[in-house]
Amino acid sequence: MGLFFSFLSAVLSSSKDLVSKRLAFRLDSTASTYASFAYALPFYMIALIAMSLFGWETVTLSASFWLLVLLRSITDTMAEWLKMHAFEHGDISIVASFFSLSPLFLLITSPLITGDQLAPLGALALVIVVIGSLLLVYRPTSHGWRRQKKAIFLAIAAAIFFSLNSCFDRLAVQEGNPVFAGFTMTLLSALFLFPLIIRSRPRLESLRAQRTGLLIRAVLEFTFMSSKLIALQYLTATDVVGIQRLALVFSIVGGYVFFKEEDLPRRLSAGILILAGVFLITWLQLT
Repeated sequence: MGLFFSFLSAVLSSSKDLVSKRLAFRLDSTASTYASFAYALPFYMIALIAMSLFGWETVTLSASFWLLVLLRSITDTMAEWLKMHAFEHGDISIVASFFSLSPLFLLITSPLITGDQLAPLGALALVIVVIGSLLLVYRPTSHGWRRQKKAIFLAIAAAIFFSLNSCFDRLAVQEGNPVFAGFTMTLLSALFLFPLIIRSRPRLESLRAQRTGLLIRAVLEFTFMSSKLIALQYLTATDVVGIQRLALVFSIVGGYVFFKEEDLPRRLSAGILILAGVFLITWLQLT
């Protein structure tokens, strides 16, 4: 079950990113980030109502659960905020390279926060996945890396917060229902960003204009997050995040098909490394 939902979340993550890329031409980063949370809330509510009708326990009231939800929402909002600002100060290829370091930070944060221990082969698998991710998106520009120090530091900080986010996700789903955990986390993240939206008429108008695309992405966001949280009930955060890097391989094909992106051979070569790391993680879970 853990492997199935991890692979499913990778496919959904790639699909969500393809829709987000198309929306990026029509929305600013703050409005898009807010919509990714807020527009998913109705789908969470429908799922929770359906689960209640079938008699499945959904609501968790323990103080520790709500503390984890709060910590997860804060780290998620910070990670997204840092990511959007990093894109403002540097080339997307360089910034994305440093986002890919998140699994490596998990090698440190996961044992400390969740207590999950990683075998040496598991650590090697994560390193292989990260190297493949870096080769996939790395392309030095004429500006050089030195002139983009701010973007690099912001991207590294975002990767750290993403690793913390996955750890709190892992702990939260050990205490509560994954769908309810996803709903509460998403609700808090939307509330954090709501003041930045309600005060801006252009952002409100852009959200209304792009409602159809945002609803499509919201379905993908809901199913992606639910799949990820279910996977975290069975696997460690390092395993799930490592397998989710497979989304980059799907994005290679999607970018080539839908956006006519170039440099396909180099990207597919890097994708082989990602597949090798994912295969090793899968093999370790099955043995």
